[in-house]
Amino acid sequence: MEQNYWSQALTKRVGRRRALAATGAGALGAAFLAACGGGDEGGGGDANKDKSGLLTAAVDETKNVKKGGTYIARSPNVPTSKDPMKTGAQIRLARRGYSQLFRIADGKGGENANGTIEGDFAQSWELSPDKLTLTIKIDPGVGMPPIAPVNGRTADADDVLFTFERLKKEGILAAELLNEKNPAAPIASMSAPDKQTVVIKLAKPNALIYAALGTDVLGTLYIIPKEAADLNVLDPARNAVGTGPYYLTEFTDASYRWKKNPNFKRAKLKDGEPYIDEIWEPVLPDPAAALAQFRNGSIYSFEVQAADLLQTKKEIPELVLRASPPSPSGSERLYFGSKHPDSPFKDDRIRRAYMKTIDRDAFIAAYYNIDKFAEAGLPVVSGWEGTISIGVWDGWQLDPKSKDFGPNAKNFEYSIADAKLLIEATGAKTPLEFLQNYAAPAPTSFPAFYYTRAEIFMGMMESSGIWKQKRNTMSWQSEWNTPNYRYAKGNFNGTSWGPDVTGGDATSSLFFFYNEAGGAYWGADTQLTTMTEAARQEFDDKKRMALAHDIQRYEAGVMFNEKIGGAGGFSLMWPAVRNVFAFKGGTNWMDIEVGTSTGMKHFIDPAQAPLKKA
Repeated sequence: MEQNYWSQALTKRVGRRRALAATGAGALGAAFLAACGGGDEGGGGDANKDKSGLLTAAVDETKNVKKGGTYIARSPNVPTSKDPMKTGAQIRLARRGYSQLFRIADGKGGENANGTIEGDFAQSWELSPDKLTLTIKIDPGVGMPPIAPVNGRTADADDVLFTFERLKKEGILAAELLNEKNPAAPIASMSAPDKQTVVIKLAKPNALIYAALGTDVLGTLYIIPKEAADLNVLDPARNAVGTGPYYLTEFTDASYRWKKNPNFKRAKLKDGEPYIDEIWEPVLPDPAAALAQFRNGSIYSFEVQAADLLQTKKEIPELVLRASPPSPSGSERLYFGSKHPDSPFKDDRIRRAYMKTIDRDAFIAAYYNIDKFAEAGLPVVSGWEGTISIGVWDGWQLDPKSKDFGPNAKNFEYSIADAKLLIEATGAKTPLEFLQNYAAPAPTSFPAFYYTRAEIFMGMMESSGIWKQKRNTMSWQSEWNTPNYRYAKGNFNGTSWGPDVTGGDATSSLFFFYNEAGGAYWGADTQLTTMTEAARQEFDDKKRMALAHDIQRYEAGVMFNEKIGGAGGFSLMWPAVRNVFAFKGGTNWMDIEVGTSTGMKHFIDPAQAPLKKA
């Protein structure tokens, strides 16, 4: 990474805004985005309408479905492990190859998911009146793929119990679920009175139990066949075998292939979903090489960078351009050494000063290219973020720009002058020296776009005049991803950043990051622990949403870890792939690479390019 990225790449675009803001003109952000057609939620009004004529609407095409075919997409790497309970790059293997007890239902008709729970392994379920016993009936259609050692057998409660016991020993997020690992975790025990029934005893009422058993992050309760009790028979690290919609037929350094599991049946799936028979993913770690393969039609989808998207569409007009909603993940969290005695960030005024040095509007404009899209007449949904992503279920994120946020909204506003005053109010002098700790770029580290984003906000620190940032890069595996930094719970010197690993459930995210028993707790206070615990015990959705809003308001005053801002974007895809974004936002069974579009309803039309040449 070049340390002058900010000054070289962004000054032309936002130099005037930043210069004025540095003198105290903090209100310029809104004017800037209004001038370039962007702004919060796309600017409102006509700003939300496509004036370019380039966009294709998300339409449910299921009535015209064509079953079969092969979806071809790029894989950026080859995972070193296939185990869904371990950390690594195998998230697509987990989502496609395995099942969970529950899942988040897809949004329909182009709408985002709203948090509705539906069964995956579970066909039906009942929570006792005291909310301490969850009884689950297993869907009789849950079947294994036709490969050894499972040979197409039907799954049952024994597989769930085996997985539960394995989670205790192997799961990287076992402490999020198991009370014996963490007194704040929900599950006290699991049993099976018969082959089709699973009974879960809860340590205390927990409204988030369904989402916790349906999150699609690694390390949770992906159901693994009981044959894995003998690693000589089935080793999950080497062989991905589950009850998901697809199973691996090829896995090499060059590519991997998936085939539809003929025994993947669910009572609610009435039309033989998924529609696509096979998935082939050549390994293309170089983004430039992958883009070239996409442009010539060798792969059907690719996440074209925002700066290249319009030019690519112009040069290949048959590519389909669709608006993609903001994702709840895919961005970073910035967190602080708030518990270390030598860290300047133990003082909340220093933490607030850091966040006020980040020009959120400039960050969004620079990374998401929204000014260029606005010039082309393309609407972009964008917004500031604090504790919660703008991509979570509708209504749960409290907009830091809204009048409802309250007085702590000022802590999100960009002002070098105010940040300097906050630093000096602690008795410190500017420029204040601090350590910026982060994992160095490497094949086993974060995807490249995280470093592009980080260069923007780290560049803001270096050009602010009030900070002396010392970069401390380290090995992702042996240094950063350890109790010294990522799992230090705030007990390190300086600040750091890393990918946001939460999903669409805002309450789960708040507990995960701000409760001392949360799996990614990076430091907070007793008030946040109390508030997040109360929120997860509230079963009324409206009341729980109100509590989540209160947490966001309060945390903005102390700022233990923060997000910056996000935006929707646009995806380019060859027209052979259909039903894109018609169903989105749910737990992604297929994980097709088009943002948050759910792949179960996608299909391949052989009459469309690139399959049918012009």
